[in-house]
Amino acid sequence: MFAIKIDEVEGRLVAALSGDLDNVASSQAEKGLAPVFERTDCDVVLDCTELNYISSSGLRILLNVFKHTRANGHSSTLKGMADEVKEVFELSGFLQLFKVE
Repeated sequence: MFAIKIDEVEGRLVAALSGDLDNVASSQAEKGLAPVFERTDCDVVLDCTELNYISSSGLRILLNVFKHTRANGHSSTLKGMADEVKEVFELSGFLQLFKVE
């Protein structure tokens, strides 16, 4: 089961990702992240505290978030990754793109 909750906190959009962001959940993730792509005026935090798993299709979606925020002069931050999720980001080279909290 995958879920996204988006809130605005201190002028940043915080997208809390939970569950497994796999191939099956990727279309749900794209729809759930639509508010992020509608905004061009703020930084984005991807809160991965409750994210258990991410596949290559999930990485592609988060790469699109990174590209969108950077194109608008803002940053994307990864927060609260479990070791297994962080390892996927490390192996894919994504940790070099995002800020990490």
